[in-house]
Amino acid sequence: MRWRVVKAVARQCFLEFWRSPQAVFWTYGFPIMMAVVLGFAFQSGQAEPVTIGVVDSEVTRANLSALEEEPLLDVDWLSPADADRALGRGRVALTVRWSERDDREVLRSDPSRPEAMLARLLVERRLRQARGGEAAYAPPAHEVEDRPGSRYIDFLIPGLIGLNLLGAGMWGVGFNLVQMRVGNLLRRIFVTPMKRSEFLAGYLLGRSVLVIPEAFVIMAFGVLLWGVPFRGSLLAALTLIVVGGWVFTAIGCLLACRARTTETIGGLMNAVQLPMWILGGTFFANEGLEGPMRWAAEVMPLTHVNRALRDVMLEPGTLLDVWVPVVALAVTGVACFSLAMRLFRWQ
Repeated sequence: MRWRVVKAVARQCFLEFWRSPQAVFWTYGFPIMMAVVLGFAFQSGQAEPVTIGVVDSEVTRANLSALEEEPLLDVDWLSPADADRALGRGRVALTVRWSERDDREVLRSDPSRPEAMLARLLVERRLRQARGGEAAYAPPAHEVEDRPGSRYIDFLIPGLIGLNLLGAGMWGVGFNLVQMRVGNLLRRIFVTPMKRSEFLAGYLLGRSVLVIPEAFVIMAFGVLLWGVPFRGSLLAALTLIVVGGWVFTAIGCLLACRARTTETIGGLMNAVQLPMWILGGTFFANEGLEGPMRWAAEVMPLTHVNRALRDVMLEPGTLLDVWVPVVALAVTGVACFSLAMRLFRWQ
């Protein structure tokens, strides 16, 4: 091996990298920027209260009103049906009800949720203090939330479907288009009798169709292996998957319409996807977020895809129940595609 040749190649690669502003930004600038933004967003401070649901009744308020005095608990007084639904959707860490037969409180939670143990300890500590200490306190009864539709796995599977639509749609279109541009394949297509709109529409249609079986495979695994319920309309689920795949492929096309290098499109994809990974409601419910974090979560397409899929799978949801997010997602997709078509360049 000739060290002189190796050193020359290494020097050329080094200079090529530093001569590309896009590569420098997405390699060094973007991670630093994200570290600063997320550092301020999740900086150390006062612990956020854990939300619990208390089944509302006169007996419950008489015996469990002390829970409202705990600063680390955010108590929601709910009906039995609303409490079950909030627990299944991850909006509360556990539910508390009073059992008149046993004359004590009953805590119900899914132990696979990381916040459930913290909520249980906080509830027990507050009630122990309110009733005069360990000697006068009777430990509560505990129930494991293992009913299909209310477990964490039931919450997770629709979120994974939405996450798959996000990744497959954006990377399948955006990264491939830039690779075609880098390889001069788009320049060759440009000289054919094909309109820009025809090429982009056909490309997006092909990628959108490919994500449908992927989504249904994840759904089938959840239903068959873990007993995740599917209680809604199959037509509504298919519509959501098609529209969700469409909006993410349109976003990918918009990001790729001008990018000239794979480093640029990779950075753009990460810049758009990373916030949706964190705030899109895939792994935890984002209804508990507050302030700018909540506003950001509410404008993300992944948030509405995940919520609508959960409405269809975990509730007897029909197309009429999810028409608002479907229309909003479709309009977003059309807007992104229209803008991409105007800005798109072949080379």
